[in-house]
Formats: sequence, structure tokens, C-alpha cells
Amino acid sequence: MLALLRECLLSVALASPAGGASPEVSDVPSGAALEGDDGGAVEVFAADDPRRCARQGGKGEKRGSDGRHGAEVDEVEDARSWSFDCANYRTVVDRKTGETRVVFRRNRVVALPQVLQSPAFGTVFGLRGRYVNRVPGSSFDRIQLDLAARISTRLIQDHDLRLQLRDLLGRDEVIFVLGGIDIDPAFPYLGVANNQRLVDVDFRDPRYAVMLRTFLGSVAYAEPVFELPATIERPRGVLRWFAGATLAVDRLEAYEGSLFAEERPEEEGLQRRGYYTGGLQWDRRDNEWHPTTGAFHEASWSLAGPWAGGSRSWSRFSLLARWYRALGTDKLVFAQAAIVDALIGIPPLIPLGQVGGMEPIEGLGGRSIGRGFYRRRFVGDTKAVLMTELRYTPIDFKLLRWSVGLGVRAFLDTAKVFQPNESLHANIHPSGGGGLYILWDSFFVLRMDIGYSAEGAGLYLAGGHPF
Repeated sequence: MLALLRECLLSVALASPAGGASPEVSDVPSGAALEGDDGGAVEVFAADDPRRCARQGGKGEKRGSDGRHGAEVDEVEDARSWSFDCANYRTVVDRKTGETRVVFRRNRVVALPQVLQSPAFGTVFGLRGRYVNRVPGSSFDRIQLDLAARISTRLIQDHDLRLQLRDLLGRDEVIFVLGGIDIDPAFPYLGVANNQRLVDVDFRDPRYAVMLRTFLGSVAYAEPVFELPATIERPRGVLRWFAGATLAVDRLEAYEGSLFAEERPEEEGLQRRGYYTGGLQWDRRDNEWHPTTGAFHEASWSLAGPWAGGSRSWSRFSLLARWYRALGTDKLVFAQAAIVDALIGIPPLIPLGQVGGMEPIEGLGGRSIGRGFYRRRFVGDTKAVLMTELRYTPIDFKLLRWSVGLGVRAFLDTAKVFQPNESLHANIHPSGGGGLYILWDSFFVLRMDIGYSAEGAGLYLAGGHPF
């Protein structure tokens, strides 16, 4: 927890704007734009403007059918008032008249050093920066840019770029651009569908590793085909189709006497993963980074082959379902995720330990799925996952002009890799534990989890909720 607090305090120092003076708001009409104290454009709203942040008090706001424009409504007892994200607003006082106004911050930047931890990576040191741009009345980022450079005590390097653009073309579309460079001298390989219980095994032994270098680029486009308007009880729901392309170049080098050299010698050397992905997404979350209600589902199909730039022909079907429900209060959230992922053909090593279509997730085992098991402990063609979390954020406070929440979680992960002619209930691998997290301005999450399994335990310091 102290490590997470240290990161947040460092981000305050690095992200604080020069000057710090509040903008003058006298004689500025409601809704007018002016320059904020962070140098970016802001919009000013009068206290009685229906676009102002009004999550507290007897009046609330709900979003219109487009989810972006507010309308004042009477307070409804025992119902959630779908207002705007208060982390986007600041209250300023006119120095001449004393009038109070609410200022919307379009642009926000966080830059901070990172100290992360997991059993497979060791201690990770790095730098991470995030820029977000939001429009009034939205809890989703219109522009989001993440840049990160990390290196661990095991000499594992991870450098990546993630750019997400929303509604720039006026079609409520989402555009994703991903790029990454990974240099991993300790990339795990413990066998395919190896369900044997491994106790007193040194997972860091070179016998269970392979040297991996990866260069990856990916682009995807998503556009709505159906919408459900927001109500007082539920946020806006959007069904999107999406399509994308990925090209990755992997170089695998086997260590002498390693399990990889014994079981998959044909994969040593240069391999290309080129594939196209398409599918549907249903998004009815109230917040992108810390949802308290709604759902986020994805069904996708990926096709790989020489015609897409790859070395092999294979395909993947993936189904991810995520649900979020507030238990009486937004501070207590019950979250669940279910995943089914199937590979067809002769896939290379990397997809055997991933699930998902548009943005694949590494598992099973590690900081995201199967916490308590070693990284990529269970890999194979067909995988299933069920994850359950209880998240509680009892403490909220202001740190200078930022909103900070402190929370705790309890979780249970269940994973399975299927083998031919195997019972559905055979070889299920549960793990569980708890952790702490910090919610920064409703757009950045830092977490510390401790997971336990039949093969040991793991401490994870990471960014973002697992789902």
C-alpha cells in the first residue's frame, strides 16, 4: 500500500501544472471556454447550469439518449442519478464577486515512475505517462494516450504505446492503435495443457524458459450498430462491430536442455503472427477504468495465415463477458468475468497463453488471470476462465485538485485448459486472495494483489483492474 501511495504522490509532483493560479471567471457566460490553469482549454458552467457536476444534493442529472448531454431531474429515492464524472470538474470562486462556478477540465496528464512486482518478472522499474481528453458530460476518454517503458530485475523489457480515439469522426466510433517491443529472457514455457501439480519446482530455472524478442503493431476500428439510451438506473448501452489487423514478429531462442527445446524445436527462430480480427462488443459500463454497474462483453473471431503476413495458418474464437453491480452503494461493487477461448489449426506459442480478440490478455497464471499461479502456467488450445471480485472503496478524499479513492478487494479466479476426451469438471485450477487499490481521478488505477494457489503464492503490483 505504501508503494502505491508513493507512486500517487510522485504523480502529483510530476503532473502539477506550473503557476497554479485559478482562471478568472468574472463576467464569463455559462458554457464559455477559457484557458485553464493547466494550459488547456476549459469550459465554465454557472451553478444553475444543468451541465454542471451534480452528483450530490437534492437535484441530479441524467444523460440524454446520446449519453453526453445532461438534463436536470428530480431526486429519485433509492435510484442512481446518472450524472457526469465529478473528477472532471473543479469549483472556482470569482475573486471580485465571490460567485462560485464549476470548471470542466478537458485535458489531464499523469506522468509517474513505476515500481511493479510479480513472481515471474521480479521487481519492475519504469516510467509511464498518460494523457486523456474528455468532453463535458462523458465519463469516457475522447482521446487517451499511454506510453510506458519498463525493465525488471530479471532483465525483462517491456515498451509499449496505446492510443484510443473516440468520436473524432462524429460517428461515435472507437479507434485503437497499439505498438510494443518486448525483450524477455525469462519467457515461461511449462508445457502445453500441463495439469500436473508442480510443487517445489524452481520456475525461474532456464529449463522452463525461452528467450523471446517481439515487435508488435495493431490497429482496430469499432462503430455502433445499436444503442440503448441511458436511464436513471442504467448508463447508456452501445453495441459495436469492430475489425482490426495485427502483425507481430517473434524471435524465439531455446536454452540448452530446456523443455521448449525438447517439445517445440520447430518454433525456434523467427516467427510472424499476422492476423485479422472481427467481432461485436456490448458496452454498458458507467466508467471505463472503475465501473460500478453495467456490463462489457466481446465476441470475436481471428484468422491468421501467410495472406495476413503470418508464418502459420490458424484461427481463434473468443468470448469475454464482464458484469458489474453496485451492492447498495457505488462504494461496494460485485464484479464477474467469464472467458471461453478456442484456437483452431496449428497456433504458435504466444497465442497458446492468451485469451481475447481485440486486445489479447496474457494468462492463465500471472497478474491478470489465475493470480497465485506462475505466469503462463496453463497454456493450450481451449481455455475457460471464471473470475469473481468484491471491490470496496470506503475512503474518498481530495489531494490538491485530484480525487483519490482507497479500496480493498477479495477475489477468486478459476481456470481450465481442456484436453481431448476430458471431463468438464476435471483439472480445474482455482486461486484466490485479496488486495488494495488506489483510484486516481476515476481514470487511473494502481493495485496490489496477493494471490494463493495449490502451487504457491504471488505478490502483484500492477496498473488497472484485472477486468
